[in-house]
Amino acid sequence: MKVQVGAITDVGKVRKANEDSVLVDGDLFVFAVADGMGGHNAGEIASAVAIETIRATTASGIDIEEAIKRANTAVRNKAASDIDLSGMGTTITVLGFSDKSELSIAHVGDSRAYVLHRDNDGKPVGELERITKDHSLVEELVQAGEITEEEANVHPRRSVITRALGIEDKVNVDVTPIAFLKNDRYLLCSDGLTSMVRDDDILIILKQYESPIDCAHELVAKANAQGGTDNITVIVLDVINPKVELPEKIKVARSISTPDNNIPKSVLRKGRYPFITRIVISLIVVAALGIGIYQTVFSYAHNGYFLDQKNGQLVIMSGRIGGVLIWEPELDTETGIDYKNLTPSDKLLVTRNTRFNTSKDALKMVEKARLDSGKTKSQQDPFDYLNSTTTSTTTTVVADPNAIVIPPPTNVGGQ
Repeated sequence: MKVQVGAITDVGKVRKANEDSVLVDGDLFVFAVADGMGGHNAGEIASAVAIETIRATTASGIDIEEAIKRANTAVRNKAASDIDLSGMGTTITVLGFSDKSELSIAHVGDSRAYVLHRDNDGKPVGELERITKDHSLVEELVQAGEITEEEANVHPRRSVITRALGIEDKVNVDVTPIAFLKNDRYLLCSDGLTSMVRDDDILIILKQYESPIDCAHELVAKANAQGGTDNITVIVLDVINPKVELPEKIKVARSISTPDNNIPKSVLRKGRYPFITRIVISLIVVAALGIGIYQTVFSYAHNGYFLDQKNGQLVIMSGRIGGVLIWEPELDTETGIDYKNLTPSDKLLVTRNTRFNTSKDALKMVEKARLDSGKTKSQQDPFDYLNSTTTSTTTTVVADPNAIVIPPPTNVGGQ
């Protein structure tokens, strides 16, 4: 495989820090964009942890879907280690090898991947194709037929995502195999680009610039010219030689195994403790594990808040949706708001059982619902209780004080 790559991450015109992260690794043939979220620079940390985990796990032979799942665990573990990082998360979009050794796009959240097919002369064939589907509230409203694509582009809650790394114990990863044809041009980007620049304008720029790095520069410049309200990260990748084969590093990593019969005998040697002592120690360990498991499940069952309806009234519930073992969700607050007066998008947050980390976050949504329920559709105020996501970068060459740029287009991969 041989590709040319241009990548840039930029802070934008409004944000004080860049919380996007980017991964370009030709040896492992893995490329990724992460867009973090959370206060106290937590978004920057979340995206950086996700990118580094994906790099490390891919190097050990892990496919990109499993790598993303391990990144989810890594982000949650990091958040659990520091109260200031509680609730942090990140989107992720990766181009790399699946468990079937196929080139694929895997993603969680609203960072996108596109492809523009081109003929042997490099001329575009067809329109710009979006490979990923946003895991967002407005995407669900579009799919439900409640709003159009045009309305989604300006919807006040377009930045509310429904899936991200670091939010739940387990995460569903969408994986899409790609054809990877000669002269194809791929674009991976954070929503700092797509929230500012329409797909039609993105297509014009992808067609206009031959060099991937020039193309990446222009996409970022266009987003900043449109307002640059968020961090902007783009990877433009051109396929030069489409022959698909696993990089040598991944081949070696996936071929390594440790049969049981290779375990040193010293590891299997009997212990030094008398039989009774070993039993006592075992019982103590089991008891400690039992207590730990009980405390963990109890804490998990009582963690978080969600909106529900009872007797036609909007209420705030505490605990896990559907309950956990013997612990059922408990009524936290009766809002006094009539459920039938909620707007469709407010009702969707209830029917989806959207979870909140704190009661304060839930109350913010209730106050918005209270305002919406008393207004006409044309009067309803925008409410964006979840800020759009941001992250940091791992790239190398500084183009200007606010931009981090991958070096000029280089041939990556073999053959």
